[in-house]
Amino acid sequence: MKPEDLLHLHELTCAKARNIMKSKNSDYTGGEKAVDALANFKSASALGMHPLVGLLLRMQDKIMRLNSFAADGELRVVGEPAEDACDDLLNYAVLAKAIIKEEEERNNVGRDD
Repeated sequence: MKPEDLLHLHELTCAKARNIMKSKNSDYTGGEKAVDALANFKSASALGMHPLVGLLLRMQDKIMRLNSFAADGELRVVGEPAEDACDDLLNYAVLAKAIIKEEEERNNVGRDD
């Protein structure tokens, strides 16, 4: 793949992933009136798990799908190609950054450094 083709793929992938996140976020966080875009990951704390660990488990599911694709050359679920797992991983990476950023901001509140 040429470098310019890779950058074009990156641009298309990011745009698609952003649209997926925009359309799905309220489904996973409590509906249109939800105010916390990370609520579903924070619910992991009810199981004694850090929200980031809960998110990493979901990422691991996507990685395992890609591993299955690498091993078998195909996925059995029709309509969910391997590329979709890549888009999901991109979104999970952004969500992980959001969890980290929120935690860092919470930890820095009131600090006089």
